Amino acid sequence: MKEYDGKKLKNCTKEGVNFEDEDAKKLLEEQKASYESVCKLIKETLGDKVEKVEVGQRLEDSPCVLVTGEYGWSANMERIMKA
Repeated sequence: MKEYDGKKLKNCTKEGVNFEDEDAKKLLEEQKASYESVCKLIKETLGDKVEKVEVGQRLEDSPCVLVTGEYGWSANMERIMKA
């Protein structure tokens, strides 16, 4: 099933999921600018264990989320391939 009620379904464990409107977009840009140095520090600390670190608005209760690239393997597929 790739579509429901005229809307395309998308895997929310991948990057590029947007739930925001115009006001939220402006707020996100401000947050990205203010947390740029923190994201850079985290990326430098983790090195090549992560592809990138960025601010998002997907979470409310958790401090972070790990997502796969838009065209990358899911975590389950990586587990299957390693086996």
